Amino acid sequence: LGVPLADEDKATIDPDLGRYNNQLPKENAPHYRYAFKTPTLRNAQYTAPYMHNGVFETLDDVLIFYNRGGGASIGIKLDNQTLSDEPLRLGNEERDDVVQFLHSLSDTTGITSAPRSLPKMPFSPALDKRVVGGRF
Repeated sequence: LGVPLADEDKATIDPDLGRYNNQLPKENAPHYRYAFKTPTLRNAQYTAPYMHNGVFETLDDVLIFYNRGGGASIGIKLDNQTLSDEPLRLGNEERDDVVQFLHSLSDTTGITSAPRSLPKMPFSPALDKRVVGGRF
């Protein structure tokens, strides 16, 4: 994608080499340079800041980055950039719609209230004595 070090009109690539630098022989290949695992979009509205280095503070900032063509649009040239360097040409309303869609993927079940009980552990009866909020 060409994620920048800072959110600027003319920027430099973040120096983190991503998967290429994780010491796995199968990922020590040029196409893994600056490659990062894509996280789930579930609860994305609660996981700011965004990108591997936290360069974008809001989902709208991320959409602006994608909309303008990723890193290539701000002078970052990568041989393996998978995002098209052509602008997406999303208008403000379309960008807002995408952000609202991302918000619709949020699930606060279990986040806003404590469970009434813990799962039963049929193969470990001692664990069944645990209480919510208790010590383990």
